[in-house]
Order: sequence, then C-alpha cells, then structure tokens
Amino acid sequence: MLDWGPKSLNGGNISIGSRLLSRHILFRASGSHFRIVLASKHKVDNMGHTLTPAIVDSAALLEYQQRGFLLVEDLVEPALLHSALDELRSQRETGALVQNDRYNHTGQVDFTKIPNLVKTNEAFRMLASAPAVVQVVETLLGQRALIFRDVLVNKPARTGASLDYHQDSAYWDVEPRALISAWFTFRDVGPDDGCLRLISGSHTRNYPHDIRLSTKHALPQWLTAGLRRLASLSGTGDSDASGFSVARRLKNRALGSFTRRASFIGKLQDLHARIPDGEKRLALEIPVRAGSVLFFHSQLLHASNPNTSELDRPAYIVSYMGADYTFCGVGQPEFLVAAERNRKVFQKARIAKP
Repeated sequence: MLDWGPKSLNGGNISIGSRLLSRHILFRASGSHFRIVLASKHKVDNMGHTLTPAIVDSAALLEYQQRGFLLVEDLVEPALLHSALDELRSQRETGALVQNDRYNHTGQVDFTKIPNLVKTNEAFRMLASAPAVVQVVETLLGQRALIFRDVLVNKPARTGASLDYHQDSAYWDVEPRALISAWFTFRDVGPDDGCLRLISGSHTRNYPHDIRLSTKHALPQWLTAGLRRLASLSGTGDSDASGFSVARRLKNRALGSFTRRASFIGKLQDLHARIPDGEKRLALEIPVRAGSVLFFHSQLLHASNPNTSELDRPAYIVSYMGADYTFCGVGQPEFLVAAERNRKVFQKARIAKP
C-alpha cells in the first residue's frame, strides 16, 4: 500500500511557517545562491472576498528570468494537499484511477504516472488553480495561463528511479518554448527522496536530446525523431487533450505494463540532453517543503534523484502555457483556463498554420 500521506521528513505533520509579504531569503546549495520567495498570508476585504497580495516582485521576476526557476515557500495551504490526497485515495479504492506503472529490470515498479487529474479530480483542480499559484504563473508568463498538462509522479520508497537531464519542451508541441511548470510535493523532499536537480540559466539554450538504451548506446537521430513523432500522435505531454486515443492507449501499455516483461522498453520514453560535463557540475539540488512550490521554465535542464528513502515520493506537476501560445501538435485541443476556479472553463488553443 502506497503511503502518500503528507508527512515531513522527520515524520511529523506538514508545518507551514509564517508568511511574510515581499520578504526574500537567499538559499545556498552546491556553492551557489538562489532566491526563495516567502508567500504572504491571504487577506479578506470588507465584503468577505479573499485577496491575494502580490507575491513576485521585480527582483524575484528578474531572478526567474536569469535562472529559469523560482522557489516560493509556504504558497499552498495544507488543507489543499490533504484534500487532493484524500480524493486520490478514493479514486484508487473505487477503481476509477488510471495510472501507468513502469517496471525495472528486477520486476519492481520504479515510477508511476497519473495524468490529467485536473479533469477528473476536483481537489487537484483546486490545487492547480489556487489563486496564489496562478498569480505567480501569470506574473512569470506575462499573460493569462492555460493548464497545458498535469501529472502526478510517484517514486516508490527505496526503488524510485532517477531521471536524467532533459528540457520539457523537447517533449511538447507548443511554441514558444516558454511554458512554466509548478512542482508540488506532499511531504518534505530532499536529495535522498528524489528532489529535482536544476542547471541554472540553461533555459536560454537549446540542447540536442537522445533516446538511450544504455549509458553508451543512443538511438540514431532519425529513429529518435520518429519516436518523438509517435509521442505527438498519442498526445503531447501525456495530455488527453490532443492526439489519438488509440495511440495513447498503445503508448501507455507499451511504456507501462509491457516493461514488466521487457524493462528496456521503458527507456524509449525518456529523452536525455547532451550536456557538457562542466555544466553538469553547476547543478543545484533543490529541497522542497510540503506547501512550497517550485516553478521552472520548460527549457530549463532538470533531472531528479532516485528515491532511496523509506517513504514514497509523490509529486504533482502542473504545466501552464500562455493563452496566446501556439499548439503545433496533432488535433485542435482545448485547455482549462487556470484562473477559472469556480467552474471548468476551456479555451481552444491557437493552432499552428500548416
């Protein structure tokens, strides 16, 4: 049984600290500094309306533009996290939850994906459209946001797999390549739990990507390009908003249950960026507390550590595109408007001209 309870690393409950508006601290990791933004408490006006004070000021915005990521502490209320996990458990118990398990060479699940929760789970939609979260995203995007894709990724205790460096936009059919992902965790996550590793400033460059069957053997580029095209046919970014449902089911089965018999098949879904060794040495490990959110650019090189801890490590990742961005994949998808929290509102994406 997966233990997805919102526990901190020391086994206690989530602890959300005091929230101070426009207060920044500098965090030191691997010899570098980056800025952490501390979110402020929400206020209520005389009419009972909740007000969300400005979270990202000019210094934080500049930090994001230069580094490609921003960590905002204490942004999400514990109640939202608890509610999301409770509804997830309910879906699992009723058999209504669709998840894709990947198996390693020993026959153990090392990676689980549960996509498209914003459409099927109201608590996760509330999390993805939380006013403070949307405010940060739209400030960084500079325009209204659409929810392009969302996925919960679980790394099982002790066997959770690592993920190599890549740029998310290498997987996605959206232009410009400037989407923003919000990375939520339900318990405190550090280096031993499978936290992210980021290469600051790498979002300003394009890196070639390979599909590797081993550390020394990469597929030919023509074959990598063909598999990438197949991914578009099944729905870019694991989203069910585009592509063909038949191709999506085939892909999920091939990269999920089929790996129980042939684990190497799982390698076909992972892109590996070609990075100079000197740049890898600049990587930052980013611990994230429950209730805090890590925002990062879709071109930022990132990887994640294996989970060697005694607890499962679920993380929820929501990726947002600008309302004026262009969809270049298969189909004419509609995406949820991020700021519409009271009801589901879809907007058709701009479609690239043939």
